[in-house]
Amino acid sequence: MRTPKDIVVYIDTVDASICRVHIDYAVNLARSWGAHVVVAFAPEDLAANPHSGFARGAAIESMLAAYRSRQHEAEENLRATLSEVAAATGVNCELRICSGESGETLMLHARHASLAIVGTSRQADRAMTALTVSEDIIFASGRPSILLPPSWRNDDGVPKTIVIGWNASREAARAIADAMPFLASASTVHVVVVPEPKVARLLGEDPGADISSHLARHGIEVVLDRLEGDNAGDLIVARAEDVGAEMVVMGAYGQSRITEFVFGSATRTLLANPKVPILLSR
Repeated sequence: MRTPKDIVVYIDTVDASICRVHIDYAVNLARSWGAHVVVAFAPEDLAANPHSGFARGAAIESMLAAYRSRQHEAEENLRATLSEVAAATGVNCELRICSGESGETLMLHARHASLAIVGTSRQADRAMTALTVSEDIIFASGRPSILLPPSWRNDDGVPKTIVIGWNASREAARAIADAMPFLASASTVHVVVVPEPKVARLLGEDPGADISSHLARHGIEVVLDRLEGDNAGDLIVARAEDVGAEMVVMGAYGQSRITEFVFGSATRTLLANPKVPILLSR
C-alpha cells in the first residue's frame, strides 16, 4: 500500500469531544502524509430510534423539530471545527453530510479513499445510527480501516510502536500489506504469534520467523514475540499494552461479521472497548 492520500473519517455523534478525537487523529496522519481528509457525517437516524414510533400528534412535530435542530447544530459545529483545524494545520478538510445514507451507499466513502477511520458503536448504551448498522460493511469496503477508541489522543502523527497479530492467514497478510505506511515509519514493530492448534500448521516449525524476515527486508525494526495461551486476541491486546503500542494490526474475516476475528473469542470485548487504535483489513 502506498502512502494514503485521502482519509475518510466516519462520525455519527453530536458529542463534540468525540468528533474532535476522530478529526484530530485523521488530520495528524494527513499532515504526515500530505493527505486530504473527508469527514463523512451520518446523522442520527430517527427510524432506528426505538422511541420515535411512540410519538403521537403534536409530539411528532416536536420530535422532528428537535431532531432537525440537533442535526443543524452538529453540522455547523463540524464545519467550524474543520475550518479551525485546516487553518491551523494546512490540511485540506472536506465535510460530507450523509443524510439518508446507509449500508453500501455509506460504505462507498471508504471505497473511494485510501483509509477509513471509525469509532466503535458496540457499547450497549450507544444510540442506533446509520453508521451503527453499516459499520461491518465499512470494514468490508476493500480498504483498511482503523477502529479508534473514543478517548485516544494522537499528537505525533504516525504511531512509533506497533503490534501485529500474525497467524499466517490471508487476512493477516493483507493487513500487513495495508499497514505498510505505518510500519515503515514505526520505531519498533512487534510481531505477536500465538500458535493455537487451529493455526499452528500454517505457522511452520519457526512461527513468525518468515514474516519477520519479510518486514526486516523493508527496513522495519522487528521484535518477534511468541506467546503461549488459549486466547490469541487477549494475548495480542495485552502485549500491546505491555509495550505501549500505539496501534494493533490484525486481519479480520467473515461475511459482514467483523465481530469474528481470526484470532479467537475475545473480539466482542475488544471491539466494545478498544484500548489502542486497531487497523483491520479483510
